[in-house]
Amino acid sequence: MQFALVVCLTLCALMSVFASQCSKVFNNHVSDQDKRIIVDKHNEFRRLIANGQVGGQPRGVNLKRMKYDDSLAAQAQDIANTCEFAHKTVHDGRWFAVGQNLYISYSTAYSPEAQWSEAIQAWFDEHKDYSFGSGFSSNTGHYTQLVWAETEFVGCGYVNFATNDYWTYRRLYVCNYGPAGNIIGRVPYQTGSSGCENLC
Repeated sequence: MQFALVVCLTLCALMSVFASQCSKVFNNHVSDQDKRIIVDKHNEFRRLIANGQVGGQPRGVNLKRMKYDDSLAAQAQDIANTCEFAHKTVHDGRWFAVGQNLYISYSTAYSPEAQWSEAIQAWFDEHKDYSFGSGFSSNTGHYTQLVWAETEFVGCGYVNFATNDYWTYRRLYVCNYGPAGNIIGRVPYQTGSSGCENLC
């Protein structure tokens, strides 16, 4: 009976948190089409780095081609389902750590479509404020994770929901990365004149 009570209290607490953040959930699913967009967009930006086509950033010679990972995605969806714009620790036995990028949009008008290209573009645009080799910064950490050479897998979650605030409609995007980037004391990728122009 005591165990059942603890389980009930835990589940009720989780449901309360979910309900307090999400007045109404319209969609909390990443479609197969969006999975392709996520992978293609990540590799598109990584390929730009690999070909030296990003102003202010050196050419990268060891960036891996990214693939979608359903295990990372499942944990990302769990985080998205809280409707909280907050980083949460993810564990995966395959790697020492898992990276994470978040993006949220606010609107007074409802829109049914996920805008993954917009979210990933926002992360990439942080390159304008990044000085290569300057170390990790919370202002550019989404970008450096996106182009971290040794990161090979990405899995994402999404929720489109309403709140009782003025900015009623919100879309939260969560992506987990394995292995994690943004390792203190290291740069995102190796530089050089050529190498892996179509990703490694």
